[in-house]
Amino acid sequence: MPNARPRRLLRNSKACDFCHKRRIKCQSSESTESTESSPLNSSRCQNCADFDVRCTYLRPSKRGTVAGSLHAAAAASRQQGQEQQRQEQQRQQAVTDPSTPGNPLNLARGTTAPLIPHEPGPGVDRGKFNHAEETGSESTAEGGWTESLRPAWQSFARTATPVVRSLLSVYHETVYPIFPFFDPIRLERRLETLEHTRNRAFFCSVMAACALASARIRDGALASSQSGSEYPPAMSPEMFFAAAEKALPTNILPCRDFDCLRGYALLALASLQDAKIRAMQMYISHYFTMLAINRWHDEWNWPEGIQASEKEEWRRLYWSMYTLDVYSSIVWDGCIHYQESQARVEYPSGRSDTDTQDSNDATHWITGWNFTTDLYRILEHNLTRLRSRSSKFNLLGDVASSVSLPLTSQHRVAELYSALPPAFKQLQPATGDPARDIYGFQAANIQATMALLRMVYLSLEGGGVESVDLETKCSVVSDVLDTFHQVPKPYLRAISTPLIYHIGGIGIILGSVMEGPLSESSCRRVRDLLLSMAELLESLESFLYRSAGAGQKLRDLVVRLEEYMEDREDQRLVQSQVGTESAGPSFEDAPPPSNGWGETAMPDLSPQFQLPDEFLRDWTWPFATSNTYLSF
Repeated sequence: MPNARPRRLLRNSKACDFCHKRRIKCQSSESTESTESSPLNSSRCQNCADFDVRCTYLRPSKRGTVAGSLHAAAAASRQQGQEQQRQEQQRQQAVTDPSTPGNPLNLARGTTAPLIPHEPGPGVDRGKFNHAEETGSESTAEGGWTESLRPAWQSFARTATPVVRSLLSVYHETVYPIFPFFDPIRLERRLETLEHTRNRAFFCSVMAACALASARIRDGALASSQSGSEYPPAMSPEMFFAAAEKALPTNILPCRDFDCLRGYALLALASLQDAKIRAMQMYISHYFTMLAINRWHDEWNWPEGIQASEKEEWRRLYWSMYTLDVYSSIVWDGCIHYQESQARVEYPSGRSDTDTQDSNDATHWITGWNFTTDLYRILEHNLTRLRSRSSKFNLLGDVASSVSLPLTSQHRVAELYSALPPAFKQLQPATGDPARDIYGFQAANIQATMALLRMVYLSLEGGGVESVDLETKCSVVSDVLDTFHQVPKPYLRAISTPLIYHIGGIGIILGSVMEGPLSESSCRRVRDLLLSMAELLESLESFLYRSAGAGQKLRDLVVRLEEYMEDREDQRLVQSQVGTESAGPSFEDAPPPSNGWGETAMPDLSPQFQLPDEFLRDWTWPFATSNTYLSF
C-alpha cells in the first residue's frame, strides 16, 4: 500500500474580511497542528484566531451572477444588523453591571476580556468632540478626536501590552534624551489603566513610539547591558508602524488631540530611522498642518486647564519638531515650515520630570537640550541668509550682511557654549544608567549639531562649498571627523540614523575635493580623511544594516587611489630617467627621494592633476542624501 501523502496547507478560496483588508494570507486554522495550549477553532482562520477577532465574510464577491451578489449583500446586511444589535445590548449591560466582561473598569483591573467599541450610528459624526466621555482619557484637552479603536487593534493592544512596556523603556533609554515626547510618570499612569486599548489617538502615539524603539533595537542602539531585543519576532517595527498608521484620523480638520499630533511626529522619526525620506517628509507636513489648523505655535491657543506635565510635553514636542524640521531642510534642501520668530512657545523647564533634581539648577539636563535648540535657531538664520544670497528672487541684495553673518553667529555660538556648565562639554563614557547617561547624550548631540553648523558655515564662506579652497574643506572635514571619533560609540549608535546624514555631508564635501585639481600632498590628505571616515563607519557598522560594508568600500577606494598614485609616480620616474639619459647626467635633474606615494622630504612642488572619472563614478553613498546637500 503506498504511503499516504502529507496533507497540503492551502489558503482559503476566499480570504476573510480581516485578512483581505490587510492583504495577508488567509489560512484555515484546521490546517495547523493542534496543541493542548491552542485548541483548534474551525470557525475562524488562523490570523483571526491569533488576533482574537471574529472571522467574517461580509464583503460581496466579485465573481458569480448578479443575483448571487445581491443575495450575498442582503445576507451580509442582515448579519451586520444583528452584530450591531448584539453590541448595543452588551454595551448597555456593561453600563448597568460593572462585572460585565468588556467593562473598562475590569480592564483597568487587569481583565483580558475584549472591549466592545462603541460604533456611532448613521448620521453621527465619528470625529465628534466628546474626548473624555468615550475614551476615558485623563487628558484635559478639549475637543479630542475620539473615533473608536477597531476590535482587532484593541485585541492587539491588550496582547502586546508587555512588549509595549518593554519597548517604551527602550524608547526612554535611546530616544527620550533627544526627543523627550512623553512624561515618564504620566505615560506609566496611562498604561496602567490600559488607556492605549481604548483611546485611539493615544494608541497611535504609543504604537509609533514602539515602532521607533523596535527599529532602534534592530539597529543596535542600546547602550546598557539590558537586553531589549527579547520580544516576539513577529512584532517587528513594521507591525507597530502599521498599527499607528491605521489609527490615524481620516480627516485631520476636527482633530484636536495632542496624542495624534505626537503620533505624526513619532511616525516621522520612525520613517527617518528606516531611511524612508518621502514618508518622513509627509508626516512632518501632517504634523505642521495640524499645528497650523489649531494655531498651536502660540501657547495662548492651547487647551485651557491642561496639567503642568502636559504643558511640558507640548513644549518639548514643539521644539523637538522645530529642530527636526530645520535639520531635514538642510539635509534634503526642503522648506522650513515654522520659523523661530513665529513661535510663541516657551522652552521646556524640566519641572515635570521623574528626577528629584531642582529644575532651576543650571546643570539640569534640559539646559543642554535647550542649548541644542539655540544652535538650531542659529542654523535657521544662517540657512535663510544662505538661500537668500543665492536666490534669483532676492530683491534686497543684502550682500554685506550675508558676508558678516557667519562671523557674527560664530561669535554668538562661542559665547553660548562658553556659558554652558562643564557637564555638557565633557564626553563621558556611557554607564548604562539613564539618569547619568542623559547628560552624555546632551554633550554628544551638542557636538554633532555644532559639527553640522561648521559645515553650514563652510557653505556661507565665499560663494558656496565649490568656491572654498581645498585646505579649508579638508580642515573642516578633519575637525568634524575628530569630533565624532571623540564621542563614545554608544551615544552615536543611539543618535542613530540622523548621524548617518551628518557623515553623508562629510562625504559630499570630500567628493567636491576629489572633483577638483589635486596635488600629491592634497591627495595624501584626502587619503587620510577617507581612512578616518572608514574607521568611523566600521565602528558603527552594527546599526548601518542598510549600508553594510560602507567602511570597506571606502578602504577599497583608498587602495585604488594609492595604486593610481604609485602608477603615476612610476611614470614620472620613467620620464625623468629618459630625460636624464638624453641630456646627460645632472644633479639638478635627479628626482627627490620618494616612497612611491610622493611623500618626499622636500616641499610639494608637483603639478596639480585631475583624478580619472572612474573615481568620481564610484563615489557613491549608501545614504539617501540629496545631491544639493550644503551646496545651495
